[in-house]
Amino acid sequence: MDRRLQDLIASTGELPALPSTTARLLQLLDDDTVGAGEVLDVIGRDPALTANLLKLCNSAYYGLRRQVGTVHEALVLLGNSAVISLAFATSLGDVLRGPLAGYRLERDALWRHALAVGIGAAHLLEAAGSRDRRERAFTGGLVHDIGKLVLNRPLKAKLQQLPPEGDFQVLLDGERAVLGFDHAEAGRALAEAWNFPPALAGVIGAHHDDAGGTVAARSPDTELSSKTDLPLLRAVQAANLVASRAGLGAGTRHDQDQWRAGLAALAVDEAVAIALQARLPGDVSALCEALGGRR
Repeated sequence: MDRRLQDLIASTGELPALPSTTARLLQLLDDDTVGAGEVLDVIGRDPALTANLLKLCNSAYYGLRRQVGTVHEALVLLGNSAVISLAFATSLGDVLRGPLAGYRLERDALWRHALAVGIGAAHLLEAAGSRDRRERAFTGGLVHDIGKLVLNRPLKAKLQQLPPEGDFQVLLDGERAVLGFDHAEAGRALAEAWNFPPALAGVIGAHHDDAGGTVAARSPDTELSSKTDLPLLRAVQAANLVASRAGLGAGTRHDQDQWRAGLAALAVDEAVAIALQARLPGDVSALCEALGGRR
């Protein structure tokens, strides 16, 4: 890890430590052998988390035929992975909801973008035939931009604000010009500090890996980890592009040529992307309503 990033993360007093329950949920999500009893034990220790989780399970986003009254019922109806990923999203909300002045992002803007990319990545992996991995895709999308939490303070300290709008490359170039590194690199460093699974840290660090089109080039000093989950990475990249196109890009925008070039580079059919773009605002609003915050 770049020493400057190590020092930056260590000195970022306003950045909270990852809550212990959140960290444990992330470990469970990465464990294919986890049992329902273990999930119940972790979630049941936190009454607020339990209440919010049940509210989310009963939201319009899931549209279950009957109300879920206990975490055990949620596990039966939705499965272990779905419940763990939703609990993780619920517990991470406070970390991602704050305003980011260095990026000109109001409260909840990053949160709504994170939800959009999580929903989109899960949908794209499922559409590609990987339904069993949709929860990991949701989690990957949810945390892909955590590096902005690290860079917000030094951007403010330098009295610098990035361009209000632009494509991914404009954003990364601006970060590197001011600080010497970008939010993908900072995100990988934070993920490692928070003991995220290596594959997830790799996706965070490479979500702007050069795949052509609007998927921006990484810093020359950044190497793609051999442990990086490439299908998951590509799903997050494509969902990031679609979220931006749907107006949920936290400041990023793309013209028609950039949009098509990015989809082609990521091998995503435009019809699939357009259908996802149409559903994202409604899905994000449903989740925001259940989780609290702006719709």
